[in-house]
Amino acid sequence: MRTKDLKVQIERLDATRVRLDIEVPSEDVNAALAETYETLRSQVSIPGFRKGRVPVAILKSRFPEYVSTEAVRYLVAPAYEEAIDRERLNPLAQPTFAPPLNELQVKENETFAFSATVDIRPSISLPNYDELVADKSPVDVPREDVDAYITRLQEQSATYEPLDVERPVEENDCVRVDWECVRNGERIDTESRQDVDIELGIAAIHEKLEHALLGMQIGDTKSVDIEFPAEHNLAELAGKSAQYEVTLHAITQKQLPDLDDEFAKDLGYESYSQLYGLIWNNLVEEETSLQVDKQKAELLEQLIEKIDIAIPEPLVDQYVQNTLQNVTRQLENEHRTPEEAGIDMDTLPAELRKDVIQQTKQSWIFETIAEKEGISVSDDELEYEIRRAAEQQNRDAQKYAALLKSSNRLEDFRGQLQHEKIYQFLINRASAKQSLIIT
Repeated sequence: MRTKDLKVQIERLDATRVRLDIEVPSEDVNAALAETYETLRSQVSIPGFRKGRVPVAILKSRFPEYVSTEAVRYLVAPAYEEAIDRERLNPLAQPTFAPPLNELQVKENETFAFSATVDIRPSISLPNYDELVADKSPVDVPREDVDAYITRLQEQSATYEPLDVERPVEENDCVRVDWECVRNGERIDTESRQDVDIELGIAAIHEKLEHALLGMQIGDTKSVDIEFPAEHNLAELAGKSAQYEVTLHAITQKQLPDLDDEFAKDLGYESYSQLYGLIWNNLVEEETSLQVDKQKAELLEQLIEKIDIAIPEPLVDQYVQNTLQNVTRQLENEHRTPEEAGIDMDTLPAELRKDVIQQTKQSWIFETIAEKEGISVSDDELEYEIRRAAEQQNRDAQKYAALLKSSNRLEDFRGQLQHEKIYQFLINRASAKQSLIIT
């Protein structure tokens, strides 16, 4: 039900917490009681009366506590929602009522009063956008960078021809080898190799393996024990040791392809000039993307620095507690210790607090900008971006949209697009960062 002539007084306890003193007029109290009586009358059976015909006076005398409790339920939620809407508040959590709901009483022909205390999103004063600065210098990719990129492609296309020699392996040789990685008697397939060409002297393999190869003759096999650091990217070897059985098959000579049209065609291009131009364009696009990412990070940092926002401690504490519980539960399900997962449980709470404060500040600032500037994502824009994202992933657009919807990620996707529009708005409105000119 919707209340009429509701009285609301607001007291701001601090920047993020308010108390609402709410008084519901007697007319709405009587209406809630009447609705409660009607519902109760249809549910109870009392000897001497047909169902649905029990007099109100009987209901009042026999079920006073139930009637009051139900009437409170009818009144509190809509009155609170109307008060929040009227005061244009953004609640962050469920309110605390005083007196508690189970102690509230309603009386016929009397007003009904209660208080609600709730954490709210604080009001945010945005700075002038031109107070923000961003690097807007033109993106420049020098020819040397393109040449270096193509040189890497040339290296990747290199072939290795075995040499007909009878000598030991020397520094800076190229070699063809096998190695088998074994730990506790079991072969680790992901770390074992067959007929792999290696160029020595460029740190292409572990230094102990490279050192072991020096002096080996073709056909030789050698065992090497290697200990790996805890941060090794292969979990099976992180912080552990393994034995490598390495066999030398050949000393080889590296052959680089000529940088010509044939080289380009082997890579799927029509000509070398097309290859060169497209690579240059791609590098410019990558550099532009990096610049935009840098602009975003700098603008967000400036906004957070310029806007003083208090985050309610209960909100932060609840996030940290929930996340720690989720991490603990996941580790238990995976039968792993925090150390095995690379998690420091002593520093994690502080890291989580920092993250949630940063994320919450960004969320509130962007919500304020979106409201002030009318920045939103229409359904047509959402549909277009879903199609574009699906094409980039070689997926069916309708199936991708259905997946987002079924996994409740559709509005998250819309939110990401809105953030991109807000960032672009800020970049356009920000002042250009002055370049440092050294003479």
